Amino acid sequence: MWAEVNFGKWTGKGKTLPQVLVADPDWFFWAVSEGAFKGALAIQAETLARRAKGIKLPAKIAHTHCVQHWITPDGKYARFDLIDQDQGSHHGSSTEIRRNTLDLEFPRHIAPYDKLGCRQMMNSFKSYWFDGKAFTKNKVETFFDDPTNFVNP
Repeated sequence: MWAEVNFGKWTGKGKTLPQVLVADPDWFFWAVSEGAFKGALAIQAETLARRAKGIKLPAKIAHTHCVQHWITPDGKYARFDLIDQDQGSHHGSSTEIRRNTLDLEFPRHIAPYDKLGCRQMMNSFKSYWFDGKAFTKNKVETFFDDPTNFVNP
């Protein structure tokens, strides 16, 4: 059972840690890095952050595909796609970075405080892992509860 975040911008909103992560990953990872979570909430936040940084690809494509991150010409995070790992390199003005797992903190490594990049990341995540459907409390909690979804649960 995930704890509710009840401080800062989340005061009184009744959102659990996984809901906060998918709603504002930039804030979530900032709060973890700054030690903003305390006590049992801090322990859960560390677990969630670790899981969110090492998400396995869906089982049906895990051995044939990879994550292709897109970086805009001005150095901002654009989105990610899941592509065949044998697909040739991209040629064009955008940069691609490929990984075998998904790291939901990735946009923050490209450009700090990139709210748009984090929203784009969540749109891609929703599309590939949740069939484009809404991030409901039950869906995100169930996903982050399942240790088989992560490299380092």
